[in-house]
Amino acid sequence: MPGTQDISRATLAVTSLASGSSGNALLVRSRNAAILVDCGVPLRTIERALMRSGLSPDQLSAILITHEHGDHTMSAGPLARRYGVPLIANQATLAAMEHDLTGATVRELATGAATMIADIHVGSFPVSHDAAEPVGYTMSVDGWCVGIATDLGRWDDVVVNGLTPADLVVIEANHDQERLWRAPYAGVVKQRIYSPTGHLDNVAAGRLLARLGTDGRRRSAWLAHLSQEANSPQIAEQVVRGVLALAGVRCVSVTALPRRTPLHWSSDMHGEQLALFD
Repeated sequence: MPGTQDISRATLAVTSLASGSSGNALLVRSRNAAILVDCGVPLRTIERALMRSGLSPDQLSAILITHEHGDHTMSAGPLARRYGVPLIANQATLAAMEHDLTGATVRELATGAATMIADIHVGSFPVSHDAAEPVGYTMSVDGWCVGIATDLGRWDDVVVNGLTPADLVVIEANHDQERLWRAPYAGVVKQRIYSPTGHLDNVAAGRLLARLGTDGRRRSAWLAHLSQEANSPQIAEQVVRGVLALAGVRCVSVTALPRRTPLHWSSDMHGEQLALFD
């Protein structure tokens, strides 16, 4: 089962704690560091989720923020303050979160820049979304890499280049286009989601993964930020796998993230997970 695997000794380990429009949080661990990417759920929820993953909140090395929207930042400030964990983002995102960060330790990481957090190399790249200065991240340890781009309305060569080093790609597959137009959202909300600064649909996510897969490298892909109203894990996986098949790409393993059930990946599991494709 995805939630029962021992990843404590892995060079690089990733756990999805929450994914979707109601909240997002991703835990990235090495032997010497633990980084929370976004914190868009209530404080007690993230505390319990971290403890279930074998980590006390005060053991976090940093909280990385992709952008300031509430489904990515809900309890980031309170968590940083309560446990003395530094919160890291670019200047525009920190400014947009300013009212939530009083008393928290903050560090700026400019878009496109890189830093070391213990033994994890962290780099960022710009993405297209309706926030102050949204970014994706790569985190690398000893040749292993996870790449994250969870809110973006379109992708381009910058995103492709940012994600290319990743062994695990965490990419948004927010909606099915047909279901979006039937969803019980106001018209202006549908237009926002569909826009180039909104959210990737399943086909666009599949095309991005197909582009990455042209190099033939074995990768795992997590489909993130699925809409409850305009998508489902089954539809997202079916469409993305169909796009990959049409493109002749067979080197990418695809899994849709559950909203709250933890899902794990590690460098030690990587070869086993992809053996089905050999």
